[in-house]
Amino acid sequence: MAILAFVRSTADLGGQALKVAAKEKHQTETDYTLHSVVVANRVECVEDDSVPTSKTTEGVSLSLAAPISCWRSEPFRLFFPLGVVFAWFGIGHWLLYTTGVIATYSCRFHGLVQMQAFMMAFAIGFLLTALPRRTQSPLVGRIELAAFAAALMVTTAAATIDSWILAEIAYAALLLLLIQFALRRFLTGEAGRRPPAAFVLLPIAALQGLAGAALIAAADANAVLPSTGYLGVLLVEQGVFLCLAIGMGSLVLPLMGGAPPPLDLGSAPRETWKAFAYAAAGIAIFASFLLEQLGYERGGPLLRAMVVAIGLGFGGGALSLPRKPGVHRQLVWLAVWLMPVGLIASAIWPDYRVPALHILYIGGFSLLVFGVGSHVAMSHLDMEQLALGRPPAVVILGAAFLISLGARLAADASNTYYVHLGWAAGAWIAGSAVWLAFFGPKMLRSGGARPENSNEMKESPSPDDRN
Repeated sequence: MAILAFVRSTADLGGQALKVAAKEKHQTETDYTLHSVVVANRVECVEDDSVPTSKTTEGVSLSLAAPISCWRSEPFRLFFPLGVVFAWFGIGHWLLYTTGVIATYSCRFHGLVQMQAFMMAFAIGFLLTALPRRTQSPLVGRIELAAFAAALMVTTAAATIDSWILAEIAYAALLLLLIQFALRRFLTGEAGRRPPAAFVLLPIAALQGLAGAALIAAADANAVLPSTGYLGVLLVEQGVFLCLAIGMGSLVLPLMGGAPPPLDLGSAPRETWKAFAYAAAGIAIFASFLLEQLGYERGGPLLRAMVVAIGLGFGGGALSLPRKPGVHRQLVWLAVWLMPVGLIASAIWPDYRVPALHILYIGGFSLLVFGVGSHVAMSHLDMEQLALGRPPAVVILGAAFLISLGARLAADASNTYYVHLGWAAGAWIAGSAVWLAFFGPKMLRSGGARPENSNEMKESPSPDDRN
C-alpha cells in the first residue's frame, strides 16, 4: 500500500508540473564544478525572491513553486520516479498476463514503452540536470519541463490504448525537445563551456530515434512493409540507447570511477579528432542495423558489440575498475560489459536472439540507468558517504535484476515459458520498487541539496580556467 500511495503521489506531482505555465526566467548558476553531474556548492531550490524556497520562513507554507524550482535545477528529482512508474506499465504487462488479470499480451507494447518512456525518462532526467552544469548555461524552463513530462505521459498512454501513431508522434516530439534543449547549450553564446567530444553522439541518437519512430508509425499505417517497421524498432530499442550510453558514459564513467573527466570539445586538436571518432561510432551503429536488415543476422549485432566495447572500454575508461568503492559503481561496470555480451550472444545464437538480447536490456540498459541514477541521487541528496558503501536498496535492486535476467533467459528453455516471464517481471518490479521507496521520497522533497563543503570528485576546470 505504501508503494501504491507513493505512485499516486508521483502522478499527482507530475500532473501539477503540467499545469505550470509561467513565463520562463533564465537563471545562471554561480558554481559549475561537477561531482558527476552535481555542482560542488549547495544547489538552492530557488528561482527568485518572490518564490518560497525549501527553506520556508515562519508563516509561509511551501507552495507548488518550490518543488517546481527544485525540479528545474535538479530535473532528475521528477523524471527518475516517473521513469520507474513508466517501467511498471511496460513490465507489469507480463505479470498481469501471467496471473490472468489480462487475456492478451503485446511484445510491441512491452518493448517500446520500456525504451520510449522508462529509459527516456531516466536519460532526460540526467541530461536536463547535467547539460546546464557542464556547459554553464541556463536551467531548463518551466514550460520545457512540463512539455518533457507531457510527451512521456502521452507516449505511454497512447501505447496503452494501441494508438501507435500518436505514441510515435509524442516520442518524436520528445526527441525534438531534447535536440533543441541540447543545441541551445552547445551552439549558442549562452554556454560558458563546451560539452565533451563524445556528446556528438547525442544528436545521432536522437536522429536514430526520429527515424525509428517514423518507420514504426508508417508500418502501423500500412505505408511500408512490416520488415521496414522492424528496422524502426531496432533503431528505437537499440540504436538510441547504445549511442546515449557511449556518449554519456564518456562523462559519467570517469567521474564515477574517480578518473579525470573528459576535456571540452575544441580545447585541443585531439578532442576534435575524438569527436570525429565518436561520430563514426554512431554511424557504425546505424550501419549495423542496415546490415541486419539485409540479412546479416550475425554481422550486425557483432559490429554493434565491437563499437560499444571500444566506445565504453576506451572512451569511458571501463577497461579499468573504478577506483572508489560503492556497490552501485560495481553494478554500472557490470552493466557496461553485459551490453556487448548480450549483442554477441544474440549473434552467436540467432535462434535464441530474443532472450539473448535481454542480457542487453535487463543486465545492460536497466542496470546501467539505475546504477547511474543511484549515483546521481546520492550525490545530490547529501548521501556521499552512503555512496561509498552498500546501500541495502541498491543491493536488493541489483540482486532482483540479476534474478529477473536469469528467469528471462531460462524461459525459452523451459516448459513454463509464461510463468518464467511472470517471475522475471515480478523480480524486476520488486527490485525497482525497493529502490523507488528509498530514493523516491527524497527526490520528490524540496531541498536535500549537497552541503557547501562537499568537494568529492570535482571536475577539472576548463582550459580557460587553467590559464
